Amino acid sequence: MAKLWGGGGLHPLVEAYTVGEDFRIDGEFMLPYDIKASKAHAAMLAKIGVLTAQEGETLEKALSEIDELWRAGKFKVEPSQEDGHTAIEQYITEKYGEVGKKIHTGRSRNDQSLTMIRLYALDQIREVEKLAEQLAAVAEARAKSLDSIPMPGYTHMQRAMPTTVGRWLSAFASGWRDAGPMLQAAAKVLDQNPLGSAAGFGINGLDLDRAFSAEKMGFSRVQENPMYCGLSRGMFENIALQAMSFPTVLCSRFATDMMMFTQQEAAFLKLPDEFTTGSSIMPQKKNYDLFEIMRANGKVFGSMQVQIQETIIGLGSGYHRDLQCTKKAFVEACGLATSTLRLLIEAVPKLEAREANLRGAMTEDLYVTDEVYKLVAAGQPFREAYASAKADFFKRVAEKEAQGDAKRAKTG
Repeated sequence: MAKLWGGGGLHPLVEAYTVGEDFRIDGEFMLPYDIKASKAHAAMLAKIGVLTAQEGETLEKALSEIDELWRAGKFKVEPSQEDGHTAIEQYITEKYGEVGKKIHTGRSRNDQSLTMIRLYALDQIREVEKLAEQLAAVAEARAKSLDSIPMPGYTHMQRAMPTTVGRWLSAFASGWRDAGPMLQAAAKVLDQNPLGSAAGFGINGLDLDRAFSAEKMGFSRVQENPMYCGLSRGMFENIALQAMSFPTVLCSRFATDMMMFTQQEAAFLKLPDEFTTGSSIMPQKKNYDLFEIMRANGKVFGSMQVQIQETIIGLGSGYHRDLQCTKKAFVEACGLATSTLRLLIEAVPKLEAREANLRGAMTEDLYVTDEVYKLVAAGQPFREAYASAKADFFKRVAEKEAQGDAKRAKTG
């Protein structure tokens, strides 16, 4: 199949290697955004007189047709087409003739890719923001109902001071709530239209109305400097993932707590059986695999963000084909963030506290710091109170151990 750049006879190994998974990613995720941008571009070309009104209407119809076919699973991007841009243009040209050859006027595949990825990224940022807000709300509601149940607090994975199940859960809720401003800030940076920057140098001799296409696509402003448009590829995806990392990493930390608090040795918390898996050999097992996967996915997400950052480090201005390699990592990272949040939105409201186990775990060691401050309240300097409470506690521990040893010696 003919390439947009006119090449022919490309070695099949070169074609497979350079195309990679770009065709699949465009076909599965990016096509609706490419269509949206192409509609805006066609309308702008008609507005400035490059296309007739009839040609503009034909392109609008053709692009809507592609969108419908794609949603029905009937429009595919082939490896030989390299990407969705080629698939769209070839479809229009084959079905509607000469007008299909005009849609690429005033743009390059560079700004075409920039624009569809930018639109996709903004949708993903806003989706993560919405999901984080929903998760914060359900966690706050569940925390309120569990606030009266005591729970050991931990530092260094060791018992530390008393808290409650509600306070523990609301700590995570507060974090998910704080994700909102970070995601909004990222969206504000990304919310600018790169379409019309072409290969990074603009178009001489054609007065593109980039503000018009920005409005049609829902961007708040135009990304004015065409060279900065190209420079922002990869940089803006990195910004988006940095913002998404806050709620995603927090989910990973929540998963670690859940692994600790659901194990039989503590048995503080549980979820219904629909959230657990089993073992192929041990019939009694109820495994919280979702939290093991979630714990790992926090690291996987981070590796994808680092992959994008490492790919763009050291690149000069202008387009480099290296940037193609950021697309898969970005899409997969966005998928991890949204799927993790959706899962916890379902799980957190069903979180159950095993109150008897929790109350039984509230042993005297958790209250030693309280003893320090009782002495402080009575007038002792803090450091003296600390030493006194520490000595008294370990004296009691030693006495109990001695009593236990004596009892075992008598019965032995």
